[in-house]
Amino acid sequence: MKSPGRMPKKPLAAILLILWMLSGCRNLPDAESIGGIQDRATSSREASIQTGGPSGTDTPAVDIPSAGIGSGTPHTTTRTDSSGDSSPVPEVDWRYLPVMPGINQHVFDIYRDGQAQGRNPLHFSVIGDCQAIPLVFLGPFERGELEPDSSEGYLWDAIRQFKGSFSRTGMAVRGGFNAASILSPLQADPHFCLSGETPLTCEYRLHNPSIVFITLETWLDPETIDRYESYLRQILDYVIAKGTVPILMTKADMAEMGNGVPVINPAIVRVAGDYDVPVINFWRSAQSLENGGIDPNREGFHLSPEGFKLKNILALRTLYKLWTQVEKGSQNPGGTDAPGTPTVTSALTVTPGSPGSLEFTAPDCQGGCIFAGTAISNDGAVTSNGVLAINYPAGKLTQILGEGFDLQDVSADGQRLLVNDSTALYEITLGHASTRLISDSYFSFGKQGAYWNADDSRVIYLDRNDPIQTETGDAIDLFPSMRNGEIYFESGTCAGKADCRTGGVYRLDAKNAVTRLESYAKMVFSPDGKVAAFLDPAAATQENHFHIPYLLLEAVDQGAASRKWIHFPGAEGFMVHPEVREYAFSPENDELFILYDVYSDYYERSLRLQAYGYDLATRTLSDLGEMAGVGGSQNPRLVWSPRESKVLLFLTEQNSENQYALSIYQVDPENTEGVTAYSQKILSRSDYFYITNLFWR
Repeated sequence: MKSPGRMPKKPLAAILLILWMLSGCRNLPDAESIGGIQDRATSSREASIQTGGPSGTDTPAVDIPSAGIGSGTPHTTTRTDSSGDSSPVPEVDWRYLPVMPGINQHVFDIYRDGQAQGRNPLHFSVIGDCQAIPLVFLGPFERGELEPDSSEGYLWDAIRQFKGSFSRTGMAVRGGFNAASILSPLQADPHFCLSGETPLTCEYRLHNPSIVFITLETWLDPETIDRYESYLRQILDYVIAKGTVPILMTKADMAEMGNGVPVINPAIVRVAGDYDVPVINFWRSAQSLENGGIDPNREGFHLSPEGFKLKNILALRTLYKLWTQVEKGSQNPGGTDAPGTPTVTSALTVTPGSPGSLEFTAPDCQGGCIFAGTAISNDGAVTSNGVLAINYPAGKLTQILGEGFDLQDVSADGQRLLVNDSTALYEITLGHASTRLISDSYFSFGKQGAYWNADDSRVIYLDRNDPIQTETGDAIDLFPSMRNGEIYFESGTCAGKADCRTGGVYRLDAKNAVTRLESYAKMVFSPDGKVAAFLDPAAATQENHFHIPYLLLEAVDQGAASRKWIHFPGAEGFMVHPEVREYAFSPENDELFILYDVYSDYYERSLRLQAYGYDLATRTLSDLGEMAGVGGSQNPRLVWSPRESKVLLFLTEQNSENQYALSIYQVDPENTEGVTAYSQKILSRSDYFYITNLFWR
């Protein structure tokens, strides 16, 4: 008899092929390595016999290997948690830890605290690597590819309770992730996460879980396992402070650097004991499977089909056990809205800045300066961080304005800057060391909200007290053009600086008529205003993970009839979806420089940044070189030299001390030197920071 709530079954061979291909943290399997799979009901029943029922009291009798491991006798050691407190803690041999965890009072306290904070009792999240992505971990239950055994029909209640969380691809689980990745803003998905958010904080904002599985199985250097443990503790500090119950899992393999000596599992159990949180001893249960649940035909790291099924059923049992017990002990068992999800409003509350004279440092710009605004982000909370000038010939950096200020535009002669301090918009004149307040109600949440008109005689800006309104919201960003009488802008709503949702691109003409421009996004105009480059938002689909792989060009006066598509050479690779990241016209209006991001949605990072030049007259695309770097997907900026054939790229990278550093690269479209370094790590910060607006005068 079919259990209520079961999902439709899918072709077995296709399911296994997908699961097997997407499970690899390292190399993808050859076709010959893909084996068969047993009937789901049978294999689920076998897993039930091997690991015991949901109570967790029936642990299997298994032969535990002893090579490279101690005797298993408990002993006492002194450990320091992340808060700095030291205390003697009895340490048990991780191999003998029960398979199923108990639910203690500390777990109840964490859950109760989370409900008071507003965690969503219907959501769980996963923090993990390739062996935790939803195509192989927990997702098969929601897609109907795995089912609880008929003797455990009650587990369907957990599948229904947390519907949507099983098959959801969270922000904190990716192939190639390790414990450090979870805490790095450079590893966050740029399509869903705010600048400076880590995968972990982004996941909380978007999904707001009450329970989280933590299964991080890779760490390349066993000699630095203390760093793995430190990162794991930081993750637990955050999760527990949010009132989310963490569930840790040991791993089945001992593949650390191929020496067969486990260092990760002891660290996982040690940390779980220190924090008094549940840990599933998957390794112990997997010893009852052939080859310990590891695929013998691969590198000793990836699970076999039976290993994956066992890991899934253990996780589902633990989820059910935890959920039912904390709900009985919770004073707020009902569903709630998730306050961690993004909220947007058109009624913005901003305290205007105080108008007055500004103190600033005028740079030496003999030979030309590059002017840049900067921003700093602490887990997605973005603040302006000052205005810089770089004398290109001398390589000298000057901080013009400090924290709180951002740059909006620079006049053609490089003497007059439009800057803002929150809602106060100023013009500063470098040569005369003078300032002028333009507005104290400036809208400052978008990327660029002010610019000079064609002859630098008038400032066009967004005003909170007199917004440009559309059916999808108010104007939040401007697309500067030298087309007098026309203003191009993006409409939408914002919840904070750099935290905006778009409602489309519009044009405001000289008669104050507003027209929506369908199929336009991220418009960039040529210096003479005759040609526009832009993206087609319809090209971002779920199938390509919302990346836009081509660019559009259009003669503005001729409209869609003149539209041209710029396509790029294909990029091969599993779950590789390239995207047009940044682009800019040359000062002579004859060439377009394009930064193309060859992006892996499997590893959630840039594999490489490819530079292209497009000749507008001949319609030819030139390969200008490439560079590797995971920072490429996070706020890259580029600018053309006004005097020579040269483009500079500004990237935020992460150094070995886990600080964020600004590096500059250069490309000459007229030669074949490729992408070369101009100045490396010129600024370093502990928080993620990046360039906002960039001009070379």
